[in-house]
Amino acid sequence: MRNIVLELVSAPEIEPVTLAEAKRHLGEFDDVTTRDDDIEALIVGAREWVEDYTARALIDQTWRLTFGDGVGVDRVALPTCDCVRGELHGTEIYLRRSPAISIVSFVQVDSDGTETALDAGTYELREADSKWPRVVSIGGSSWATGEYRLTFRAGYANRDVSPVEGAEVVPNRFKQAMKLWIEANYDRGEMMKTLLETATSLIRSERADLGIAARRGAGLGERARERIERERMGQREEAA
Repeated sequence: MRNIVLELVSAPEIEPVTLAEAKRHLGEFDDVTTRDDDIEALIVGAREWVEDYTARALIDQTWRLTFGDGVGVDRVALPTCDCVRGELHGTEIYLRRSPAISIVSFVQVDSDGTETALDAGTYELREADSKWPRVVSIGGSSWATGEYRLTFRAGYANRDVSPVEGAEVVPNRFKQAMKLWIEANYDRGEMMKTLLETATSLIRSERADLGIAARRGAGLGERARERIERERMGQREEAA
């Protein structure tokens, strides 16, 4: 089994759901801004939940996939798709985020941390728009031994084209699932379980089941949920 870790390099510069859209879904007035920071944090949390659950990237973002035998690389489950043999033999690597936009860099890492770029003619990106985009070796090259870092961009909305793409190209089922997740974690009432189940059902068919957890920065959505819950507890105590 290879050692693999997926890390976020740069987050999307926009979100698939705007603050105005989220507030409209929640029934909040546009001119009431006291909860805007919490709602914006929940928007981020909702996108991250959708992306982590499905292994899809909604808006252009950059990831780094490190794999090989080097120290400090986390051991994780291999994908459940039909790709184990190629990954074990070092002839292909699945990116774990889709759709893929482009390969930014592909390097081998020496024991002292020195990075050496691989010849771009020895690999290519295939099935970029599928659930399982992969980079395959060509010309007899192999990555069976050593440690490698593959940096790539993924997302439905490509922010590096003209005209630039935005949330309008993200499939609606993802955006609707985000709104339901936001509602569930904003209200946290009797409908929370139903809302989360409905949100999950909307995107279950998109789940790639690649068996790897991504490393992200601090969870803005989780902090927002905790802050909202603290406020509600305070309100209940005052009412009592």
